[in-house]
Amino acid sequence: MDDYPMYGLLVGFSLWGTLWRLLFPLGFRHTMTCRVDTRGGTSTTPYTKEEEEKMAAILQERKEKKEAKRKALKEEQAAKLKKIEEEIAKEKERLKKEKEEKLKEVDEEKEGPPLQRKSGQNSGSSGDEMEKKISEWVANLSLSEEEEVAMYIPKDDQEAAMKAWDAEKDPLRR
Repeated sequence: MDDYPMYGLLVGFSLWGTLWRLLFPLGFRHTMTCRVDTRGGTSTTPYTKEEEEKMAAILQERKEKKEAKRKALKEEQAAKLKKIEEEIAKEKERLKKEKEEKLKEVDEEKEGPPLQRKSGQNSGSSGDEMEKKISEWVANLSLSEEEEVAMYIPKDDQEAAMKAWDAEKDPLRR
């Protein structure tokens, strides 16, 4: 054991804990209670009745404050939850209205212009509207330059030019 001087301390400390638990199985706190039983059967307390009442009142106040804080927090959370639920309801309503509007627009597009009456009367306004829509569609169609050129050259000439181009072996002439 002389070679290891710290070994004695290690053993001593480990045994001290065991000895301590053997002497005080309930802990050290129970040996130093404030209540003392005397031989006459009477007991003494370190606090008077007034002091105990004051401490009880203070503890009661603390408990009430904690309960008040908890109640306020719950009310605040309930208010936030209600507000969020209202916002969700408004958003659902707004989305529903948008969906209905889109469906109305799609239905109107599917219906198209009103049909001519069976009596044989042609409404001039519907024909004008159709011509206006057709002219807008044509104006919106835009072809690239290659597509425009391809429209003017017949298919036979295009195919002949492609064959000649593929047959050309010199890459500089291609």
